[in-house]
Order: sequence, then structure tokens, then C-alpha cells
Amino acid sequence: MTLTELKHLYARQDLVEALVEPSINSGYIVEFRHRGGGLVPLTDITGSEQCYDDVDSATQQAFDVGFQQVRIADEY
Repeated sequence: MTLTELKHLYARQDLVEALVEPSINSGYIVEFRHRGGGLVPLTDITGSEQCYDDVDSATQQAFDVGFQQVRIADEY
């Protein structure tokens, strides 16, 4: 989901947690735990998962959605 779509879900209180974790390729991805279960990744408008070079950049995206705390997953 795009940043805008995720902001709407957050406003409706459908997202309960923000998570930054290492990408399979390189860098970091941002995912959000949905109230109904499962993880929703941050994507671009084409549906491709967004990847960030560092933890700080990825964390900022979760803050932009509205979260004040972000869980950082351990390296693989």
C-alpha cells in the first residue's frame, strides 16, 4: 500500500504496529501490522515494495504514517 493509503488505515485505527526490517536484497523495508492480522508492506504506486538504504530513512516513513514508535527487527 502507498503512504497515502496507509495514512488512511492508520486514521481508522486499522494499523496497530510499524515494523522496519532488513530487505531480502539489501536495505530496509517498512511493514505495518493490520488490526485484522497480517502485515501490510509500504509500496509505491505500482505495488512494488519500497526499500530504504538505512534504518533511519525507513523509520521516518512509519513516522509519516502516524506512528510514534517503530519496532526494528533484528538482522537475518
